[in-house]
Amino acid sequence: MAEAKKRIIHEQSINNVIVNYRDGKIHKEVGMKQLVIKEQSKSLVHTVIGIKTGWRHEPVGKRGISHFLEHAVFLGNPSYPAPDDEVAKYGVQLNGMTGPEHILFYFTSMKEDFNKIFRLFLSLIFHPGFDETRLEKEKKEKIIPAVSQESDYTPWELAYEWARNLVFNWQFITNLGTEEEIALLTKDDLIDWHRRYFHADNSFILIYGDIEEHEIAKTLKDIDIPSNRERPVALKVNHEKKEIFIEREGVDNVEMVYGFRLPHYDIGWEILRVILGNYSISRLQKEFGEFTYTVGSTLEWTSTGGGFFLYFGATSIEAAHSVDKRLSQVLERLDIDEQELALAKKIRILEIVKMKEGGERGLMRFLACSPYLRNFEEMIEGIRWVNKDRILSLAREFLIRQRAVKVGVGKKS
Repeated sequence: MAEAKKRIIHEQSINNVIVNYRDGKIHKEVGMKQLVIKEQSKSLVHTVIGIKTGWRHEPVGKRGISHFLEHAVFLGNPSYPAPDDEVAKYGVQLNGMTGPEHILFYFTSMKEDFNKIFRLFLSLIFHPGFDETRLEKEKKEKIIPAVSQESDYTPWELAYEWARNLVFNWQFITNLGTEEEIALLTKDDLIDWHRRYFHADNSFILIYGDIEEHEIAKTLKDIDIPSNRERPVALKVNHEKKEIFIEREGVDNVEMVYGFRLPHYDIGWEILRVILGNYSISRLQKEFGEFTYTVGSTLEWTSTGGGFFLYFGATSIEAAHSVDKRLSQVLERLDIDEQELALAKKIRILEIVKMKEGGERGLMRFLACSPYLRNFEEMIEGIRWVNKDRILSLAREFLIRQRAVKVGVGKKS
């Protein structure tokens, strides 16, 4: 029976059914997706409100509009003309960030102040004021200056971002728009984009603290959040490359990132990420330590699939060639013993518990590796349940050197 329950939970997550845990039971949510993780011992409440639109949904001519909208929310509305001053009375700071597929708004408050801050934030997010004078000032002082350039990135960051480009078919350098396009964005453009995508069916709420669900439901009803509108479509940029090398002046070493496309989510990748990289006991450390000064692995999920990334800081172009030659052999002969599996599970569970105790930032890190809004305990349970045969099956099907994209940044000769 316990095994069947585990499989039911996993299947619900895979099918993007957002669940709410209370009284030991699973409850499906309708309308705005919600995950409320109730813990009575907490005096703080951490809250993330997500809108499922981001810079990979922006067409040419509108690039930068997601970041602009993120800022527009904080400029106030008739009900809350000075929101920062209002929440400062409770010791709270309101924050936001724009990603490829989400605009995230978040805060932490004392539990006795949560309802006031939550109501204010929902009002700002779903009913912003769009004061034209404030918008133009924000555009000039904050939005245009934030536009990215490749020179803003370290060699490792540049290699990683380009690997993401090739895996996810997007263009990271326009993640905050272009100066020319932002300059042409108008108040009407912001209102139209907001009307299309800022609604209940395209958003979610993640709350962790000692909060009663009926209070949340009442506030959501009072705010009158619109629904039944559009959902964005991920736009693709075909780079038509599998391997690139970017020369960077003044850099003596070579940073390399390999990326593998993953068609669907599986919790086994969480364990494989630990086994391959990031820890002193990991395979990449043992196999490539003589060629590199750092190695590791990362994992990322999007609406169109996932990406598994291996990175190597090589000491020279010759060392980079040695890494490339040996990587195929390492992946082909990959095996896992039970002791190694148990240690990898323990490491990953510890990472998740640290996220749980890491405040709003920890909550967002958990959100990044939990694309279906699973509970902390559900993810931990899934990690305990997965076996080595499943993990090796994933590796042998998808971690094939010939299928990888490869990006190098540094000194070529």
